[in-house]
Amino acid sequence: MSLRRVLGWIWAIVGRVLLYGTACLVIAFLFVRQEWEQRGRSWQGRGRGGGGWRGDREPAERVIPAVNHAYDEALRQQKEQYPLQICLVDGKPLDAFGQPLDYNHQGLLVRLCCEDCLVVFRGEPMHYSKSLLQASLISNPVQGPPASGVD
Repeated sequence: MSLRRVLGWIWAIVGRVLLYGTACLVIAFLFVRQEWEQRGRSWQGRGRGGGGWRGDREPAERVIPAVNHAYDEALRQQKEQYPLQICLVDGKPLDAFGQPLDYNHQGLLVRLCCEDCLVVFRGEPMHYSKSLLQASLISNPVQGPPASGVD
């Protein structure tokens, strides 16, 4: 066998490895990117609006410090006037597993007994928010307009 033929075989093997290896890397990259986008995470990363490695699995008040004082005051008032002493999701007392978990859902304070209930709440937030609003209307009925002195 000549040296030229051996070098040809080596180049054929190395070239195919490089070609197929690059193709596999591109396919893997596209697959991972699609999975991240389906899970609601941005591919760009944390600094540019991405979900980071935690994604959306923790309550926002544990990750992001609050800076809007009027907003904080509104949440504090909601906490004082919270109509339920039980968890919205499973009906257990709020302090069944220690301190209740306070979660802010679009400006509405939701108190839950544990993080498992938070996961369930995030699955159907409209259903549980509706139940909370009904409970708050029952405990604090809306007053009609004041009665006028004219009969």
